[in-house]
Amino acid sequence: MTRPSGKIYTLSLFPAIDTTLYLEGMEPVRELPAQREHSEAGGKGANTAAALTALGLDCACICLMGEENAGLFLRLLDAAGVRCIPIPLPGRIRENLSLETPQGQYRVMRQGFRADHRALGRLEMVLRERLCPGDTVLVGGKLPEGITADDLAALCELIHSLGAEVTLDTAAVRPAQVERIRPLVMKPNRLELGEITGLPVERLEECVAAARLLLRHGAERVLVSLDRDGAFLLDREGLLLARAPEVEVRSSVGAGDAMLAWFTAALLTGLPREETLRRAVAAGSAACLHYGTHAPSREEAEALLSQVGIDPAGNLPD
Repeated sequence: MTRPSGKIYTLSLFPAIDTTLYLEGMEPVRELPAQREHSEAGGKGANTAAALTALGLDCACICLMGEENAGLFLRLLDAAGVRCIPIPLPGRIRENLSLETPQGQYRVMRQGFRADHRALGRLEMVLRERLCPGDTVLVGGKLPEGITADDLAALCELIHSLGAEVTLDTAAVRPAQVERIRPLVMKPNRLELGEITGLPVERLEECVAAARLLLRHGAERVLVSLDRDGAFLLDREGLLLARAPEVEVRSSVGAGDAMLAWFTAALLTGLPREETLRRAVAAGSAACLHYGTHAPSREEAEALLSQVGIDPAGNLPD
């Protein structure tokens, strides 16, 4: 795969530190020693940057971050080989704790920093300094308190005005903001698709109808991940369905981020849409082979390419 002509950035407005603790079990009151633990820089911006870096592409993560634990976050990014353009703010980066037990996985989400108009002003300055025509910015993840969906849309309008493209992976927006953002790619999962559009998404046909609404509101492509059922791509050329390989799922955290990273990389290098979707689904499946949010390697994802089934006709099942 050739390299994209412009630079690739990810934008993380509310990053996280993802820590996984491995326990022998869960019991009330009793002290539970962790058998081992593992921490990674998380949030969609960090995850997509790590996936692009693992793919061998030069990428930088533009990141708002709380100063109190920014040192740990930056060390974790560095360990993943990810370049960071930090914008420090008062407060802490939020922490996501995953407890892996024989009974299943438990997740605890801690609160993070608050942003304000001054943080947005500093972020706009960084975007103006860094972006050039032909660049691409992968925008995704949760929004911190103090930043609204309309603020996000305004940031994306600024990115467009500087000649760069936007991909979007957040449930914080609604169709009105999508119309302003005009993403090159929009990548919700099934639940996020329903949250964004307000439409039912239980059946595949309903998911496709919801994705069509996003196309009508300005998204150029809608890539929807369906967990074990694979994914579909809807664009002006029609519908493509993809069946995911059967893999042993250790953790699905970060799988959608790997999918978007590989899809964007393939799209920017001009691969056919069938191959672009195939690579995205293979990468998402490969990410599930790891505990935590570990980005898949190129070798792991490419080993699954032949197992991804693509329906080029885009026929919905009966």
